[in-house]
Amino acid sequence: SMADASTIINTYSTLWYGLIKRANLKKGESILIHSAAGGIGQSAINIAKHYECDIYVTVGTEEKKQFLMKEYNIPENRIMNSRDIVFKNKIRELTDGKGVDIVINSLAGEKLDASYECLANCGRFIEIGKFDMFQNRKLGMFDFLRDIQFIGVGLDAACMKNPNFFPDFYVWMHKNCTNGCIKPYNYTLYNASDADKALRFMTTGKHIGKVVLKMRDEETDKRPPKLIKPAPYIQTTVKTFFNPNKVYIITGGLGGFGLELIPWMLYFGARKFVVTSRSGLTTDYQKYIFNRFQRVYKDFKFFSSDWVVSTANGFTIEGTQQLIKEAQELGPIGGKLTFDKFCSSIDTKHKIFTNLDQLTRKLDYKLDYFVVFSSVACGKGNGGQSNYSFGNSMCERICEQRRRDDLHGLAIQYGPIGDVGVFADSDQLLTMTSIRKQRINSCCDVLDKLLSVKQPIVTSYIKVDQLKTAGGSKRKMIAELWRALGIDPETTPNHLTLGEIGMESMFAVELQQELEREWNMKVTVNQVKSITIGMLKDYEAGNVGNIKVHIEDIKRCKAKMLKQRFVMPTEKFERLNTVTTGRPVYIMPTLNINFQVFEELTQKLNRPVIGLNWTRDVSKLTTLKEISKYYVDLLKHLDPKGPYDVVGYFDTSIVCAKVLLKGMANKAVIVDIISDLRFCDEQLTEDFILEFMLSCMAVDIPDSFKDKILREFKKEPDINAKVRLIVNEVVDFAGKGLQAPDMEAIFHIMIARIRMLSEYRLNKRKKFANKLKLAIAKKWAKRTGKLVLIKPLKFDGVDDMDELLEKSRDLYFLPGSKDGQHNIEMEAVDTPSSIDVMAGDIIAKIEAALK
Repeated sequence: SMADASTIINTYSTLWYGLIKRANLKKGESILIHSAAGGIGQSAINIAKHYECDIYVTVGTEEKKQFLMKEYNIPENRIMNSRDIVFKNKIRELTDGKGVDIVINSLAGEKLDASYECLANCGRFIEIGKFDMFQNRKLGMFDFLRDIQFIGVGLDAACMKNPNFFPDFYVWMHKNCTNGCIKPYNYTLYNASDADKALRFMTTGKHIGKVVLKMRDEETDKRPPKLIKPAPYIQTTVKTFFNPNKVYIITGGLGGFGLELIPWMLYFGARKFVVTSRSGLTTDYQKYIFNRFQRVYKDFKFFSSDWVVSTANGFTIEGTQQLIKEAQELGPIGGKLTFDKFCSSIDTKHKIFTNLDQLTRKLDYKLDYFVVFSSVACGKGNGGQSNYSFGNSMCERICEQRRRDDLHGLAIQYGPIGDVGVFADSDQLLTMTSIRKQRINSCCDVLDKLLSVKQPIVTSYIKVDQLKTAGGSKRKMIAELWRALGIDPETTPNHLTLGEIGMESMFAVELQQELEREWNMKVTVNQVKSITIGMLKDYEAGNVGNIKVHIEDIKRCKAKMLKQRFVMPTEKFERLNTVTTGRPVYIMPTLNINFQVFEELTQKLNRPVIGLNWTRDVSKLTTLKEISKYYVDLLKHLDPKGPYDVVGYFDTSIVCAKVLLKGMANKAVIVDIISDLRFCDEQLTEDFILEFMLSCMAVDIPDSFKDKILREFKKEPDINAKVRLIVNEVVDFAGKGLQAPDMEAIFHIMIARIRMLSEYRLNKRKKFANKLKLAIAKKWAKRTGKLVLIKPLKFDGVDDMDELLEKSRDLYFLPGSKDGQHNIEMEAVDTPSSIDVMAGDIIAKIEAALK
């Protein structure tokens, strides 16, 4: 059926190129196929079965697993989950540690890395997914010592390089349609009228195989066409078509517009051109375009084209006859389009056009198109161009007569064209008239529509008032969006996002295209859904600034999040830079269990930097006292002699203070991100902890996204459900490139650490009072200059800086300056966010303290 046929071209051409031509698949080889229930996956299974391969697959749902077992008879133990990296161990187990010969990969992030490790010696890795390529993700070179191949499949580049790509593929396809190698695969069929439902279904990721649109019912009767009922009438959009077997004469076609018109006509099917110019190819640009045309199309077997430049004099009947004769040598004449510089005299157009009209009427067939590019000066008038306008007007009369004679004739009154011609590099017109320059691509788009109309004379130009009211189309589109969503923008809260109120993907795609077309904003559908009602109302009023800022914030936050790895470490420590000489700097575990926040610092320090990891064993400890002892012992194990330079923030600041008090530290740097407003021990609710944790994990996260999460998780019944919701939202926000197999576990660890610090501080306050501070002060007297406390804050919101710094000392039970202890170096840093450890000024202060 036609539906079956629609599943073949895209998937099998990809696999023919990647699997057959590039990877050189052989009989009996082992192959791992990711996302095997999709179109590529099912096609790969058919090819692999034909080659008698040992097949292993991954899928994302139980339903897809059952489908492969039933449809393709794949054993259950060879079907693995594509949502995690456990398949790596399963492949090693099933292949006795050897791995597979070929991997067809469409997964991203850590799943790509895991797939890479599934490859046997001398194996081939076929990368069909594009995400990691666009992200320029790094790939380890060590495995190439095993003589493996990494094959990136880019059909667009392959087609441009090899003009015979698809002809060669068609030969292979026809040879393998009957031997079982190529088979149609599963698809879900929708009527064309249900295209929106098809798109919504596809966005759920539940489809198996292809989603196909049926334009009309297929004929069940396979007898010759004359015995079949005529196809039913269906509503269509009229599109321009130029017959590739016919010749198209373009007079004056070496001008700016003509050179742009020929590629446009090629796109719509034309393959043979005769261009008139009495002087021939004269400029370097004309020669370049002509030679490039000849060079490119001579290699295209199925797209070969001819372009002849005629120097025949069209002002005479004899010259026009010669022109038509040259055209007929290439084939029947399909059309004639004439134009020249808009400031030419009357004879340039009228005589040539009259001659061509008279001679083409004598042909045995009718022309498909007979078009003159007139000027708006003819219809509207323009001082100093009466002869030019008169010439165009005479051509228009000929078009009218041709229409009356049932022949094609069309005159298009174009306004000034901005990219080519006399107005290309001049803005003088803008101050003289109410007309603005029209882009060449707009002229071609208009020509496509006008070739199908019945009127002999039409006009295309841009007026000033049209520019001023361009926002009207935007307002109309937004108004339609309000109606589709079923909301009243005046009563709907501004903070709600489009995703929260149920915006469907169809409308999200429309708004996405609007932003890209009008404002050159590259946005995803998910980013569109994160736009708030307030932002959209501003956009409707003509203010796009808030949406631009919002999208930029999302991109910046996403870029930072993608650098983080939410993976529980297995080693007790790790080296964070390549420096091997000098006293090491030890960085205590960060709150989100990865050291990306200190990446800039580690690269700037000309000393070894070692990160002390928070492992699963550390998570078993229940008090901050036990954790402090663990890291003190770890420091002694790494360097028994000491002393140590240590850096910490949040709960590990207590550990740094302990190291200093024990006399083990040479320098301790604490970054105080706790404030009375953000962290009040007596009011640590679950919701506050989760909000604080979310802010620490992604400082740049847009307020609209964070507020949406806060509203959503308040609906959940318990802390576990809230954490799962946050994890799902964050993963969806960051995209497939985020490495987050242990994010949920890390979130629970962060919650435990926040509670642990709160409990530690409350117990200290109850147990000790002023006497403790005096005792501590005596110890600190011996630690002069060894502690640096960095306090990030917004200076604008601080009334008394000294009072605030005293509070910061008190938070970590450090002696105050009023006790006569000035041996603690306090550094206040002005930052937009008091919890942004990655801020450049904070990194600079830490770097200065450790020099």
